[in-house]
Amino acid sequence: MQSHVRRMAISVLKLALGVAILVYLVLQARDGFARLSVRTVNWPFLGAALLFSLLTAMLSFTRWHILIRAVGISTRLIDSLRLGALGFALNFVSPGSVGGDFFKAVFLAHRHPGQRPEAVATVFADRALGLLVMLSVSSCGILATNVLNTELAWLHTLSQSILIVTGVGWFMFALLMLVGGLTGQWMTGQAATIPMVGSLCARALTTVQVYRSRKRMLAAAFLVSTLMALSSVTTFYLIARGLNIPAPPWSEHVVIVPMAGVAGAVPLTPSGLGTMEFAVEELYRAMPGGSDVVKGDGTLVGLGRRVTDIAVAMIGLGFYFGHRREVQQVFVEAENIADHTD
Repeated sequence: MQSHVRRMAISVLKLALGVAILVYLVLQARDGFARLSVRTVNWPFLGAALLFSLLTAMLSFTRWHILIRAVGISTRLIDSLRLGALGFALNFVSPGSVGGDFFKAVFLAHRHPGQRPEAVATVFADRALGLLVMLSVSSCGILATNVLNTELAWLHTLSQSILIVTGVGWFMFALLMLVGGLTGQWMTGQAATIPMVGSLCARALTTVQVYRSRKRMLAAAFLVSTLMALSSVTTFYLIARGLNIPAPPWSEHVVIVPMAGVAGAVPLTPSGLGTMEFAVEELYRAMPGGSDVVKGDGTLVGLGRRVTDIAVAMIGLGFYFGHRREVQQVFVEAENIADHTD
């Protein structure tokens, strides 16, 4: 009971922090928001942005389905899409004690009780693969544009850091795929003894061991993830065009969007609320092609993307109403597991 109350309190604090960041951004950019009322909104571009946001989500769920099948769990694509949509929706409507990813893992394990470790592994693999692809896309954008020659020290340092982290990430991925001993029983046991993050590290090594023999399916998941990242980039760009904002070109969005995505992935606020918008706001005005961007434009685009995500999340609620009893049962199970793992 105490752990549940503590997690709820932390969730409320995270939500308050996200809202505070958004309020700060809006107050700092009042003039920019006022200019929106005199701009001509291009609705076809905004409609296209909504479609690309839906496509991004569908590709994300498809990637997870590939990873599910790779570990030998038999499930239909339509079921993975429905469960993925519900998990996506929970990231917006859940009170915070059970997040969308955690719920997906528990729900999949609930339907496949004989393959619980594999079910959990798919969610970890999905997030790790998505992060590596996001960093890789951003690195390609950095190398293809003039970002490294920026006069802004923080942006130059950030770009260099992303290039280094991406290189290290791929090096570690290659080692884990090629050197079996790194994920063996002894190494997994040693990883489990690491303070604070031992269980997470051990589970990650187990995940790699499961996927090592399914390299073709991993390649397919990487391809889908790359398409997903480019679709997300296009969504932001279309929102900027729809709002008639003098935003940086699409090629620089390849840098902006993954960077903002990494900022949103840091678990400081629910679903990156506020942190993603803050990153877009700063990066829009820092890019070489952002000379005409004024304060508040990046925040507007970030909020526009937030609206499209919420619209897509509403689709996931359809799965809830179609499987209400099972969803509620699994939700209680997920909360009990969370209480016992604190």
